[in-house]
Amino acid sequence: MNLTMSAWLQHKIDEYKFSIRDITVDYTMAQAKVNRPECTLEQLRKFNDTCLDMAELCQLNGDDQSYLHALGRLHQRLLQELGNPERERLFRMQAWQLARHSLTRLCHQLALSGEWDKATALQNEFVRKASRIM
Repeated sequence: MNLTMSAWLQHKIDEYKFSIRDITVDYTMAQAKVNRPECTLEQLRKFNDTCLDMAELCQLNGDDQSYLHALGRLHQRLLQELGNPERERLFRMQAWQLARHSLTRLCHQLALSGEWDKATALQNEFVRKASRIM
């Protein structure tokens, strides 16, 4: 049975929506663990991986805005954890390392779209916040 182009496209869009819904549930659960004061390094890394999976899903489906949004949310949360004095130093150092990676990906995507000012602002913010823990 051959599908029309329209039916095939609608099927792909539906698949993407279902995949986003599923990974959003995973994201919410991972975020809830990071919200707890007793969050472990493993849980922080799981949160990071889940956000990166969500961003990759968006990127693979050509959803650049959602890709940037997912990476931006991840990066901002990592910066928040980086500056959280209630977290152990090792935890904050892991957040720093993960935030560097998310910043690299964000700046790459922003550079591709010619948004140099946003990339520069993100880099400056990272340097300012990272200098506090060093």
